[in-house]
Amino acid sequence: MSLLWRNHLRVSLSAERLVLGAHARGLRPGRARANVVPVQPAANGPEWGAALEALPRALADVRGHDVSVVLADQFVRYVLLPWNAALKNDEQWLALARHRFAAVHGAAAAEWELRFTETAPNGPRLACAMDRELMAELAAKVAAAGLRLVSVQPFLVAAFNRIRGAI
Repeated sequence: MSLLWRNHLRVSLSAERLVLGAHARGLRPGRARANVVPVQPAANGPEWGAALEALPRALADVRGHDVSVVLADQFVRYVLLPWNAALKNDEQWLALARHRFAAVHGAAAAEWELRFTETAPNGPRLACAMDRELMAELAAKVAAAGLRLVSVQPFLVAAFNRIRGAI
């Protein structure tokens, strides 16, 4: 089956709730259903732990969907990397991002998954970091539900991408 025909589920994950929006594709594309799952934040463990524990129950009735997850910005850290003509490739930009996160957040930054994006040609780059454990558990829970994780984005990035054409 073509990937263009697969149904899509967007999950917004925050410490207080999961919001699931299913979108049907195919001959009759459209929004099929939406669901809000309240989450009781746990006193111990990572801030995102309770939301991930609630995810399998929320996905229990979902079949045959690709899944995109939008993370609340409370789970993500950001730095803006100023343009530097001396940096020639992505590995050098990533090294700069790692250095900046370590300088701001200390040793904890070594446990984070980092990504960055251009904001404009020859312009600054936005780098974001999230716990590797969050990414690993999220991928495992989605896979255990028999679904395919196709995207994980922080809210800031998802919101920007949505309005990018207008600005």
